[in-house]
Amino acid sequence: MSLFRFNRVNYMKKNHLTRNNIILLICLLVMILFFPILSFRRVLLKNILFTAIIIFGTFSLDFVKRTQIILIASGTVTIFLNWLDHFFPNHVLDLVNSFSFFCFNLFIIVFMVRHIAKSKRINVTIIINSINGYLLIGILGAVLLAMAEILQKFLYHLDTGAINFAGGPAQGFHDFLYFSFVTLTTLGYGDVTPVSAFAKSVALIIAVTGQLYLTILIAMLVGKFLSRTETD
Repeated sequence: MSLFRFNRVNYMKKNHLTRNNIILLICLLVMILFFPILSFRRVLLKNILFTAIIIFGTFSLDFVKRTQIILIASGTVTIFLNWLDHFFPNHVLDLVNSFSFFCFNLFIIVFMVRHIAKSKRINVTIIINSINGYLLIGILGAVLLAMAEILQKFLYHLDTGAINFAGGPAQGFHDFLYFSFVTLTTLGYGDVTPVSAFAKSVALIIAVTGQLYLTILIAMLVGKFLSRTETD
């Protein structure tokens, strides 16, 4: 009876994690596909999506209790900063909020890769986890670019913008998002170019991180698939 209950709990936990990862994937896709095309309430949607990404990222993996508590606490602080910046916008708060969001989700990505590496089999949750990690890297690249623009205004007093978008500076986070994913996927259309030294460094980080993630991820997934084939 106890074994049956244990298996049932494990089954429910797996379903719970799969559901959270699916919702996280939907939030990431909405951010990438629909956020850039909106011309109104864009900032509000960004904050709502950021909040959802933090919440479902917190519960996307089977963290140990101590790690889960740390994530919930840091996630709560990040959400608070996110909405504080929404109602009382200023450059300092925007920088702190962006840095907090970046660090939180970077931690999630590291644990996603670790979870994939430690898993013995490839399942739906692992596949969705892999996709979520890649999309999160693209979004964090956009956050880094936004931080670079704020930093250059404070340190160098430049108003030219971090990137040059079709003959002019970026108009908002949606432009940073576009440039981040164009760089991450190595498409390189050429319509957007990094202007400042900060932006050029961020572009290099995004490009290298994207290639390393795909290389390592594919190697791990193929290795697990081959090992499972051999045991079968």
